[in-house]
Amino acid sequence: MRFVYRFAANFVVPVLIILCGGNGLAQERGITPRDCVAVKYIEGVWMSWSGKRVAYLVKAPNIAQNRNEYQLYVREVDDRSLSPGALLFTGAEISDLKWLRDDSRIAMLLPGDSGKKLVFLNTITGVLEPSIDTPNNIEEYSIDSTGNTLVYRAAEMGKQRSDVSGPTPEEIASGYRIKFGEKATDGFPMSTLYIRRHETSGTWSAAQALTIENPFTHVRTSLLPFAHGISLSPNGRRLLLSYLSTKVPDEWMNDPVVKRQPATTDSLFEIMVLYDLDNSSTKLAFQSVAPASTPLWSNDSTSFFVNASSPIGSRWEAEDIQDHRASPADGNLFLQNVDSGEVEEVLRNVPDHREPPLFLQEDGDVIVRASSTSIVHLHHLKDSWHESERTKIAQKDEDRFLYLVSNGREILGTHETVSTPRDLFVYDPRQGQARLLTDLNPQLAKIKLAPVEVVHWTTADNLNVNGLLFMPPNYSPGTRYPLVIETKGDDGEFTCDSGFNDDPSFAPQPLATAGIMYLVRTRDETWKYQEEIDKRPKGYPGGIGEAVQQMDIWDSAVDALDKIGMIDPSKVGIIGFSRTGWYVEFDLIHSHIRYAAATVADNVQYSLSDYWLIPWASAEGEQMYGGPPYGDTLANWQKYSISFNLDKIHTPMLMEEMGYGTRDDNQLLIPLNLAVRYEVSRGLARLGKPVEMYFYPDEVHQPEHPKARLASVQRNVDWYRFWLQGYERPTPEDPDQYKRWEHLRELRDADAKTKEPTRGDAVAPN
Repeated sequence: MRFVYRFAANFVVPVLIILCGGNGLAQERGITPRDCVAVKYIEGVWMSWSGKRVAYLVKAPNIAQNRNEYQLYVREVDDRSLSPGALLFTGAEISDLKWLRDDSRIAMLLPGDSGKKLVFLNTITGVLEPSIDTPNNIEEYSIDSTGNTLVYRAAEMGKQRSDVSGPTPEEIASGYRIKFGEKATDGFPMSTLYIRRHETSGTWSAAQALTIENPFTHVRTSLLPFAHGISLSPNGRRLLLSYLSTKVPDEWMNDPVVKRQPATTDSLFEIMVLYDLDNSSTKLAFQSVAPASTPLWSNDSTSFFVNASSPIGSRWEAEDIQDHRASPADGNLFLQNVDSGEVEEVLRNVPDHREPPLFLQEDGDVIVRASSTSIVHLHHLKDSWHESERTKIAQKDEDRFLYLVSNGREILGTHETVSTPRDLFVYDPRQGQARLLTDLNPQLAKIKLAPVEVVHWTTADNLNVNGLLFMPPNYSPGTRYPLVIETKGDDGEFTCDSGFNDDPSFAPQPLATAGIMYLVRTRDETWKYQEEIDKRPKGYPGGIGEAVQQMDIWDSAVDALDKIGMIDPSKVGIIGFSRTGWYVEFDLIHSHIRYAAATVADNVQYSLSDYWLIPWASAEGEQMYGGPPYGDTLANWQKYSISFNLDKIHTPMLMEEMGYGTRDDNQLLIPLNLAVRYEVSRGLARLGKPVEMYFYPDEVHQPEHPKARLASVQRNVDWYRFWLQGYERPTPEDPDQYKRWEHLRELRDADAKTKEPTRGDAVAPN
């Protein structure tokens, strides 16, 4: 295997003309967790219908008050001044902005007494119109171009079956049977779609629930599992949405792309349907599994664009399979006519399968992102789409652009690099240059960021991997440094803690500044998810090959860095969040690397607790291990699941769990997210292993509140400095923190004296 690297950052990209001051100031000090949490991020950019005005939303963390202040700015596209534009509104959790065709009003969601509410902001006067009174929490909405027809989705808590009204008083008194496994969608959140119209009297009609007919089973229901991606046509007469279905035609089940995915009797399929509001009819909208982007309607409401896997059985699907592009993450842009059913491929291999086209011109031409640094203008000629113009925005590979919008002339959006925070920019192809319009984080000009290297290595199974290596600022060649591995990945966006995602636990800049190398995987534009899937090791049950491949990635990185003398292999930590937390737990059991410290945060475990307690996890567990934890497939669980292998973990483990608004103050009502993880935390503690668990009751999967984010980042910095450097912060917020950790170190030392089994052998394929 090999490991190569080159200098990549700190830098200022020459292609950008910086209009705001402050970036040239002398750097004075190293970065801290508080600095990272305080960074402001642009979280959306929206072009008005005319293309003359643009709105953008800034999230500004307020650590002292433990809240995020959302700031909505509107500016003229032609304005080249230094002003960021007019600050029209400041509030909490502003989301889901949409311009109306009059170019003066914006619809958006704001927090209300019973959840999110829809309001209209007049961007000319700055006046916030009275909100639309709804008894339900609006999870998602779509509105026609005039703002007169509204469709919104509301979560129906506690309603899981459309044919059961709930227990009767007699059943409550006498007890009633608990039903198991009767409906695969029971574990998913259920939603109802409602329609309201703005009447001539000036009031809104009462909310009317929409009844959707499944195009395969013909069952009609107003309760939909995991509904999302709702899109109302500009004329307000047609509605597109996606939701889960347990039934699809046999031709779908036998499709080669569908058959690549693990399946059980409880398999669910995401389908997109078209609902006609004039006659209340439903039909299949697009013949593909898991459409990725929210559909974008044509201006005349006759067709829509969507990024998706190619239609089942189509020639495009055959091409995808041949090109190793048949995974859900590999999307192409299609145009579907809703009346004729005719489908056209507009662009193959879109860089972000979740991103719709940037702009639709009145003449029918479409502007689309073609790569991370280029925009393409597409024109329909005869029976296919052709590229009429391509614009490359950047000259550096390190540039990253997000939230791109266009009016057919200028391109606006956000620019950033791994070491340069996000700012608004405008690009004029006629001038051939991009101009920054904001400087949202001038405080970072006084802070010394750790440099970042672009690295490449090859795994034992000959998989080529790219990464970002955050280096200690005063790196000395020949010195072996501690290393922390972040398994979640980064695509080159600005990264101080986890970046704009608000993932917990990650701390690349603070740890590198403290003298610890920090390795993150990244992916270039040539990376193909399906190609990586095809290279997963064979011979393992279910989906275990995925975890083995990930273990190989990090084992190979550690071995390569050790071989060239950059790291101390006895001082390596590893962090996993969400799905990658499962990778970390798997590595701690099966890897030949004996990690010195680890963090798993709000992660799936594929454990027995997951299997029994989480409604939808049983099917996933059976897919992962090739069957249930009994009978012939019990041996697979015993060999690979953390439930049967806690004794093989010898690494101090920090566990961070989110409460989703549920407190842990009643022993009879333990939050589910804690209950499923007590199996691991209490099991390790019972075995005398070093483990700590922290609970954030008010946070969701990606913590939003600044104090929780700060606590997580600082806690992980303390954790890895303690285990990898022997360092204790003089004044920690928790005065007993190091007393407990010193005791955990005693447990680790005692555990180290036990006979170590041969590591790595147990993961051999069946």
